[in-house]
Amino acid sequence: MGAVIPNDLKETDFNRYLKSAGLNMVFQGKTRDMYDFDSNLLIVASDRLSIFEFVLNTAVPRKGEVLTALVHFWLTNVLSNFQHHLVESTTKPGCNAVHDLISSYPDLPIERSLVIKKVNILPFELIFRHHIGGSVYKKYLETGMAGGQELTPNLPKWSKLDTPIFTPSTKEETGHDINIDADFFLDKYGEHGKRLVDMYTEGYKQAYAYAEERGILILDTKFEGDFFLFADEVITPDSSRFCDVDNWRAAMEDNIEPAFLDKQVVREWGLTVGTPFEKEGRKIIGLKNLDPENKKHIKWVHKLPVPDEIIEETMNRYLTIFERLTGEKLDHYQKHEMKIQ
Repeated sequence: MGAVIPNDLKETDFNRYLKSAGLNMVFQGKTRDMYDFDSNLLIVASDRLSIFEFVLNTAVPRKGEVLTALVHFWLTNVLSNFQHHLVESTTKPGCNAVHDLISSYPDLPIERSLVIKKVNILPFELIFRHHIGGSVYKKYLETGMAGGQELTPNLPKWSKLDTPIFTPSTKEETGHDINIDADFFLDKYGEHGKRLVDMYTEGYKQAYAYAEERGILILDTKFEGDFFLFADEVITPDSSRFCDVDNWRAAMEDNIEPAFLDKQVVREWGLTVGTPFEKEGRKIIGLKNLDPENKKHIKWVHKLPVPDEIIEETMNRYLTIFERLTGEKLDHYQKHEMKIQ
């Protein structure tokens, strides 16, 4: 789904530089900018922050670096047995092809950049859940189903499932994405679709087991890609819901929501924000209750200041998640694994 980016964040020093250097931006998303580069793409992760389909007028320091390094980590380490979209360097074996660009583009922000293959991204959000919660939980309580699949009845929210389930949704150009049954996707794409779901399920299982050993649960995650490889964002705080194992266990015992280790702190702040708008004679509270397609709502959100403590906490969470998953500080990983000097 598209989102309007605040004017102050649409142009940054690095995308102004890349444009002036002759690279053509082909897409600008909530977080990432993509540029044509020969037969491949250069993808640059920004520090932009979005919640409830709104891009906020703020930046989280080093967020783009964490997202880039995590994608690199999963695809070159834990999930290295799967095909993926990263392109290998011709000048530095074992490194990403972004290293091949430095001589021509010396000011390229290499710590937030990757060269990737051009792939046909399917027009669905490919969501996998090892715990029942999130947007499908209400319908599960009503029907006992999630993504068209029957589950054990009366499971408490965020209960762990015996095996991950696939609960896709549409990608809507306007409004919110719509949850659909897994069979709709599988009927549409046949054997190719089944192979993709099997591949992503197995990859999620491997990543889940790896993270669990390090005290983190990946409650759910969203993949994007084509039928043959992992692409786009892979198991980051923007695309996944993380939780500390001990916190999850305590929350399940007390029948309360666990504390999520991602940008949930921003969502919780956004849910409490009072707005100048009304619905049915009452003031609208929370950005979630605004319309991301309403120009007045968008304009107001883009002027909304985000408290410094929320930004700092978000930055710390992203860095902490990275360190717990990889076992390394971000600077160390960039230098020794990504070969960024």
